[in-house]
Amino acid sequence: MIKAIIFDCFGVVRVDYLFPAYESLGGDVEKDRDFIIRTVDAACAGKIKSSIPILAQRLGVPDDVWAKANIGGSVINQSLLDYVLDLRKSYKTGMLTNIGMGGIERIFEPGFLDIYFEVVVASGDIGVAKPDARAYEITAERLNVRLEECIFIDDREPYVDGAIRVGMQAILFKDLAQLKRTLEPLLK
Repeated sequence: MIKAIIFDCFGVVRVDYLFPAYESLGGDVEKDRDFIIRTVDAACAGKIKSSIPILAQRLGVPDDVWAKANIGGSVINQSLLDYVLDLRKSYKTGMLTNIGMGGIERIFEPGFLDIYFEVVVASGDIGVAKPDARAYEITAERLNVRLEECIFIDDREPYVDGAIRVGMQAILFKDLAQLKRTLEPLLK
């Protein structure tokens, strides 16, 4: 029986703008893709405090210029959050996101996520990132549910696969209509 639904942030709750922001400041995403991913992954796993100064330096711009460009293009998917509110009437809801330490506080107003999610787990704050099994386990523990009682939703296949490996059901997110078509039969 499903008791909890867990959502990713970037690419699901918020539009991910990392690569377009990098290009908008003159960066070459094709050339720097591996560097960008390694840097962001290190921040998400808590291995470095933040990717902001490293990526800003690579682009040759001040930290605040890079941070503003990256977050400025990342908009909230409000129609998805409205759906989360409906789901929250019958299920526990959580967010598990790969983001550097303190990142949630930088991009969301205080209390905003509390409206939609009982638990928000940021990888940089717990020291492990998806698809590490421990990230999913910590999220389920904080929701006070077993792994098999969860459905995890993410736009990246490796993270969906990671959830499945620990015993969760999981959905690869494309858009809200596809999510509803896929999720609702699993909830019956």
